[in-house]
Amino acid sequence: MRRQVRYSSAAWHVRRGSHRLRFLRRALPVCALTPSAWASTSAPITAQGIATGEVVTCPGQTDPALTGLAGMVRDSIGNVPVPGALVVATWTADDGLPRSATAEADDRGAYRLCAIPANRSVSIQAAFTTFATRPVSVTIEPGPPAGWNFQLLVDDDGVRGDAAFPGRIVGRVVDRNTDRPVDAASIVLEGEGIRRLSEGQGRYLFDDLPPGVYRLSVTHVTYDRTEQLVNVPGNRTVEVNFAMSVDPIELEPIVVTIVRDRRLEIKGFYERRELGEAIGNGVFFDQEEIRRQAPLRVTHLLERVPGVRISCTGSGNRNCMVRMTGGTASLGAGQTGCTNANVFVDGVRVIRDNQAMPESLDVFVSPGEVAGLEVYRGAAEIPAEFGGSTGQCGAIVIWTGRGDG
Repeated sequence: MRRQVRYSSAAWHVRRGSHRLRFLRRALPVCALTPSAWASTSAPITAQGIATGEVVTCPGQTDPALTGLAGMVRDSIGNVPVPGALVVATWTADDGLPRSATAEADDRGAYRLCAIPANRSVSIQAAFTTFATRPVSVTIEPGPPAGWNFQLLVDDDGVRGDAAFPGRIVGRVVDRNTDRPVDAASIVLEGEGIRRLSEGQGRYLFDDLPPGVYRLSVTHVTYDRTEQLVNVPGNRTVEVNFAMSVDPIELEPIVVTIVRDRRLEIKGFYERRELGEAIGNGVFFDQEEIRRQAPLRVTHLLERVPGVRISCTGSGNRNCMVRMTGGTASLGAGQTGCTNANVFVDGVRVIRDNQAMPESLDVFVSPGEVAGLEVYRGAAEIPAEFGGSTGQCGAIVIWTGRGDG
């Protein structure tokens, strides 16, 4: 069984039965890719076929009048994935009004666009910063998402923002199999003449970079070369972490790109996290990790941390106290220890350790409001700014998403 994407006369012509885009087989509800058919054209956008050996569906989409599109966005110069690229589909609805659907490419450059009407002319386009492909009109038959890959010409030398508001690129290089840091990896900003070597913990840093798009490459005598396109906003830090593979055919390298929260950076969250992870002090959650775990309350997230015990009482167990157990899994029967930890929200202490009848932490903040969370399970872990040795019962430090600039 095959299904085609048909092209309008204003776009490309693909001969029926010759060059086709097959549907992606329906499978488990995950966003991934399976080999697709190939389309041949000399136009700037090309469909090269999806070849990561995985599958794509649109979870929860049961309307037979809807379909989807899935594939990769790559740079046409080096065939490098373009994470963060936007794929946009636009069409005219039955009421004559314009409609659109948008998807962002993930760290692999893969996108999944759902809720597209079947058997209707749809204009599709990919864009990354100031670069964009030419719009193409397609018609997709009903069924699971069809496969379509974009090649985007990104001239990383062509666009630079105001140097008065420089950005930074920071990150870490590790071995994908062992998660151990890779020392002396060469990280190069191609075309800029700037090179760094990863240090003993695998970390590297480029600072004072004019805003714009950079091509970052990583080489090491033991590992295969890896490249990544990085968009550096003004006055922001982009974290780009590389998980290198000795055999990229058997196990592809992984590159994770994150634009750091500006407010968390100013407050020192990332520096404390790097130090804490290096010496084993504290447990840290950023917004992405909190969303991934999807707790209903902040205390639900905290109870998953070794060395933290949550005691809840009252209607619906909403009155919850946070107790540290010095890094052990739990308190034994009959042990009391600290009755409550210090809790800071945006730098203000809202709950004091061993406070009589304190408010529940969940009263002050919900998971959706948290941009960063730091857990210190005893006096030895707490940084000086949150009590140091006087905070015998540990500390919970919460930064909300309000005011990020």
